[in-house]
Amino acid sequence: MKRVLIISYYWPPSGGSGVQRWVKFAKYLPSEGWQPVVYTPETLN
Repeated sequence: MKRVLIISYYWPPSGGSGVQRWVKFAKYLPSEGWQPVVYTPETLN
């Protein structure tokens, strides 16, 4: 299985308006033969 790197500043559970597009995109990648690897910054709260 091929891998794809998704770099996103926001990812659930933090979220934002643009996050849903990436989540849905990553959800369907495995059925097309791609393994998503998500990279996000560490939150400092």
